[in-house]
Amino acid sequence: MHYKKFFSAAALVTLLSLSNSAFSSDPIGPISDEETSYYVRLQYNGEVLPFKTRIDGIEYKKGTEVHDPLKASFMAGGAAFGYKMDDIRVDVEGLYSQLNKNDVGGATFAPTTVANSVAVFSGLVNVYYDIAIEDMPITPYVGVGVGAAYISNPSEASAVKDQKGFGFAYQAKAGVSYDVTPEIKLYAGARYFGSYGASFNKETVSATKEINVLYSAVGAEAGVAFNF
Repeated sequence: MHYKKFFSAAALVTLLSLSNSAFSSDPIGPISDEETSYYVRLQYNGEVLPFKTRIDGIEYKKGTEVHDPLKASFMAGGAAFGYKMDDIRVDVEGLYSQLNKNDVGGATFAPTTVANSVAVFSGLVNVYYDIAIEDMPITPYVGVGVGAAYISNPSEASAVKDQKGFGFAYQAKAGVSYDVTPEIKLYAGARYFGSYGASFNKETVSATKEINVLYSAVGAEAGVAFNF
C-alpha cells in the first residue's frame, strides 16, 4: 500500500515538472532574426565639384566662353537621426552645403554684384539599402533622399543680398560602412546633391524674380554612426 502511494506521488511530481517545463519554454513557431535599432550619424561632406550648377540671370564669361559661376568650397556637413530595420534604413537629415564664386582668369560676371558664395541649408528624408556580407564587418550601401532646401541669394546687391529662397532638394549616395563595434560604425562614400526652384531678385526688390538657381554638386561623405 505504501509503495502504491509512493509511485502515485512520484508520477504526479513528474507530470507537474513536465507541464511546468512546457509552459516555461519558448512557444513553437518561427523566430525572427530581424535587426532593428535607432541611430544617430554625424558626417562631413566635401563638395568635389559643381555638377551642371546654373544660375539663370547671372552670366560668367571669358570672351565668348561660358564658365560655371560657382566652384567647390569643401565646406559641407550634416547630422541625421534614423531607424534601421534589417537591411533597410530610414533617417531624417539636416545638411549644410556651400559653393563659392568661381575665379577663372580673365572671366567676368554680368552683373558684377555677385555674392562670394551660395549656401544651402536643407532637410531631407533618406532611405538606404544595406548590402549585407555574411561574416564581414564591411557593408556596402546605397541611398536616396528628398526634401527642401533654404538657399542664399547669389546676388550681393545691397537691396536683395539678404534674400533667401526655398527649393526642392534631392540626393543620391553610395558607399561602405565598417563596424568598429556593434554600436559604432564608420562610413565613407560618394554623394550627389541637388536643388531647384529657388528664385531671387537681382538688383531691387520686386514681385518678379530674375534669378533662378539650379544647385547641383558631386562630393564625398565620411562620418560615424552610433546605434542604440
